[in-house]
Amino acid sequence: MNPSPGTTVVIPTHKRRESVRRALLSLAQQTVPAGEYEVVVSVDGSDDGTDEMLAGLQVPYRLRTVSGPQRGRAHACNAAIAVAEGEVTVILDDDMEVVPEFVARHRSHHPAGSRLCVMGAVPIELGPSSSPLVRYMGTKFNQHLKRLAEPDHEFATRDFYSGNTSIRTEVVREVGGYDESFTAYGNEDVDLSLRLQAAGVQLGYDPEAMARQGFDKDLPAVLRDNREKGNTAVVLARAHPEVFPTLRLARPWDGSRPWLAVRALLLAAGRHLRALPNAVFALLRGLERLGAGRQPLFYRAALDYAFWAGVEEAVRESSSDGDLDRLAGELRRGPLDLLLQRQH
Repeated sequence: MNPSPGTTVVIPTHKRRESVRRALLSLAQQTVPAGEYEVVVSVDGSDDGTDEMLAGLQVPYRLRTVSGPQRGRAHACNAAIAVAEGEVTVILDDDMEVVPEFVARHRSHHPAGSRLCVMGAVPIELGPSSSPLVRYMGTKFNQHLKRLAEPDHEFATRDFYSGNTSIRTEVVREVGGYDESFTAYGNEDVDLSLRLQAAGVQLGYDPEAMARQGFDKDLPAVLRDNREKGNTAVVLARAHPEVFPTLRLARPWDGSRPWLAVRALLLAAGRHLRALPNAVFALLRGLERLGAGRQPLFYRAALDYAFWAGVEEAVRESSSDGDLDRLAGELRRGPLDLLLQRQH
């Protein structure tokens, strides 16, 4: 009987066969012996041949799969964590390619009894052929990674991501894993970090536990993600009302007055025309094709609108009180009011 591996790498995936294949091949090049880690891929409702690819892939480490109907990233991660045999679990997104020291670096942070959750670096690589959208997203996120690497950085609520994160398996199970009520994109990882910290787990960052991120989404996909992230930000605020002041939701009017007035007009129209966000997304895609993406402010405004359209939808469909009720009122402010920046 083979001994249990020291580390389990969990990879949730949905319809990204080639991306997850590259991630698995990069994991075959680790500095630690292949017997010291396993990989569990959790296939979340994919019908693109992912299961067949996994069945035929030859790698030196133990590769296992769990599959089921699409239920979201949180459920997919939990399904893999439930069968993990390693003392340490590393959660890795399916669009990552890891460095040879990846498993060793994560493992080094988790001796027996430790209560630490460590994020590894996930840079988006940029080059001369990178599209304006990839350049915008990569520049923004890579700047975030630089802030995390500063010696005196203090972790804020919105700093956390779990696309390259490790923790002792017993600890993540102790807090119940991910909250599966987060079925849409975003914020399931922030929710997990808040529950981990409430259980006495410290957050850390190791830039050398690196997984390079392959960013291949187009503008419609990014807009859809940001709209869903607005939805799930409201879900997060309901679950953890105490952290509302630290969320983006607490600052709905960050931005220039002209843009805020335009956004308020679009949000107001969307209350009567539920299909409006999709029409705006189509218009933005057309503007991008005409070259608007050469101006970084174009993407900033587009993603900002998508996020707040998602927030507006989520608060509209509920009877919240407290901070979310006040937010709903703020979002109903008229464009002229915002243009003049009257204070309430």
